[in-house]
Amino acid sequence: MKIIEFLNHNFIADFLSENSIIIDLGGNRGEFTKFIFENFNSNIYVVEPILELYNQIFDNLKIKKFNYCISNYKKVEISIPKNQCATVYDKNFENKIICKGITLEELIKQNNISKVDLLKVDIEGAEIEMFETIPHDILKNINQITVEFHDFLWPELKLKIKKIKKMIENNGFYCIKFSIKNNGDILFIKKDLISKIEYFYLKYFYRYIVGIKRVLNRLFENIRLWKIKN
Repeated sequence: MKIIEFLNHNFIADFLSENSIIIDLGGNRGEFTKFIFENFNSNIYVVEPILELYNQIFDNLKIKKFNYCISNYKKVEISIPKNQCATVYDKNFENKIICKGITLEELIKQNNISKVDLLKVDIEGAEIEMFETIPHDILKNINQITVEFHDFLWPELKLKIKKIKKMIENNGFYCIKFSIKNNGDILFIKKDLISKIEYFYLKYFYRYIVGIKRVLNRLFENIRLWKIKN
């Protein structure tokens, strides 16, 4: 079992190939999409609402990009803070834009997608509404979901996230929490894809390896910055 971490998103690489379907929600400049394409040559559908970022995403015959916000509304107001990513959740910022909205279900059906091998979600709070309203027939056709929940920015989301995690587990997924203090790095994987032994390894052993690596990386980065300043 090969586990890959990229941009704080963990997923199991064994189930990805050139025939896989990947959906990247919150594409930013296309970093995650580029990584997946270069390593697996998969078919990728990437969604990014901010036009400036969307225009930087590389596309080709296997990468299709969409300038939308994931939402149940056709027009969505997005706040753009100075020092964090754009969000539909937090309205307390002056700089705002209006973006076209699309649901995950609409995206999947409009592109005739029958199965999603990996769904990556990093949409700055909009994941709550998406998961709360996701149809069961869409969820059952997804193999893996790597998601950054944003309770590290908005702690009031914790109860909703707990309910979402339970709902997805009840739909046949294992839930593996790689982040230690919050829900910033969660992997949901179909139970029939991995054994219970592999699940327990990921949940109770490997996640701590990830945590230690992140602590060490932050430490080395702080040392590097200190040396530059001094």
